[in-house]
Amino acid sequence: MTITAELVFNEMPSHLIYISDDYETMTLIDRETLVDLFRPELIRVCKDLVSKDKLPDVVRQNLRYAALSHRWLSVGEPTFQEMSVERNHQSTRPGFIKLRKFCQKAREYGCRLAWSDTCCIDKRSSAELDEAIRAMFKWYRNAEICIVLLAGSSSISDFPEEVWFQRGWTLQELLAPPRIKFYGRNWEELGRLRNDKEDYSMLEALSQVTGISRQNLLYFSPGLVDVREKMIWASKRRTTRIEDVAYSLIGILNISLSVAYGEGDRAFRRLMEAIMQACREWQILAWAGPHSPFQASTPRSPLAYCAFDEASANILLPDRYMMDRPSKLGDPFFTMTKRGLELEVILVEMMLQEPAPRRPGGTRKKTQVIHLISDSASFYDVTARCDVTFLPFSQWAVAIVNYQADESGKRGGIGKLKPTSDYLCFVLGSSIHSAYGGWQKVETQKVVTIRTKREVYRQVTTVWL
Repeated sequence: MTITAELVFNEMPSHLIYISDDYETMTLIDRETLVDLFRPELIRVCKDLVSKDKLPDVVRQNLRYAALSHRWLSVGEPTFQEMSVERNHQSTRPGFIKLRKFCQKAREYGCRLAWSDTCCIDKRSSAELDEAIRAMFKWYRNAEICIVLLAGSSSISDFPEEVWFQRGWTLQELLAPPRIKFYGRNWEELGRLRNDKEDYSMLEALSQVTGISRQNLLYFSPGLVDVREKMIWASKRRTTRIEDVAYSLIGILNISLSVAYGEGDRAFRRLMEAIMQACREWQILAWAGPHSPFQASTPRSPLAYCAFDEASANILLPDRYMMDRPSKLGDPFFTMTKRGLELEVILVEMMLQEPAPRRPGGTRKKTQVIHLISDSASFYDVTARCDVTFLPFSQWAVAIVNYQADESGKRGGIGKLKPTSDYLCFVLGSSIHSAYGGWQKVETQKVVTIRTKREVYRQVTTVWL
């Protein structure tokens, strides 16, 4: 039973609902009870196995569970406490009716175990809640079937208006499960197959409403690859708690982050710092708009990754940077330090063209279009709309991020720029008030790019932002 215990305690949720054969009894059980409950059956099934290598698969097959994905009702969802004290849940509350219907569908898929986030997490236990948030992606991935209730939809044509596609936590509930089944209003099936991820028309509808490719819907792998693309997916969704913007991405990015409700915007800043410590993709630096209140070099939210125009979009296309590996573009060893983001860039000093004076009586604007003129014949000028609070800087520059790095791989090398390419750059400003007498990242409304007039080779410079 060692293999069973290891599987239950490491791959399955902390609490599950055990569904009786007649569907009448739904019993909430913990991991210890689950092992004891299935021990006689597993001993009987496994005793005749010729190859012990097949034992884990046999155990998983007998402990299959279904996971529910849905939008919570404003009131009436069953709680952990209610499920802990009752077995025959005949309540007519909408939440209990939904739970019973879900358990019925789970049994139709051959699952005697079911998991719902409404009642299978003891939210009074900070340790259990923390584990659930960190492990939820894994729990959905390990489920035999993920049953999705889209209560506002009657067909796939309703997907653009369906609230489920607009919520933060449901992103991982879409990506993680290899097998998924969508039900609409009144629990009507919305797809033709038992696994909707095998239905081409369903995948096409899901791709259109989410902006996620069919390839990722089918074979999504969590981790710090294509992080910027994942942030764009998340930017289209909302969470009730500010912290959940970050926590709902833990499993998708496969990173470790402690859970501390009440920290507000600090949660996303900590997420970005954890990403930057491990990620080597220069594309995660391609953001614009409001920065974190606690760190100027990190964005305030995933929305910052949507602030790009046609020029910047061209350099960020996935098929483009698949050809130029991240290790050959820019500084792959950028990192967060006490001084801020440490990054090697090609630094080009610029002059600020004085903006036109504001007309008397005119409305004071919060942003200003600025024109930066290069004193080098090799670079075109740069235009950006930025916060007017940055205009008092006495020195200006742009920091080019995705230059072609030399082959040595050493710090402080030579960067190359080609005249036919657009390059991601930061607008920087400096004054006597700047921290450490260095450069500060200027907040721009859109991602900024720069072009060269000829091929350029320049020594890279380390900046702290």
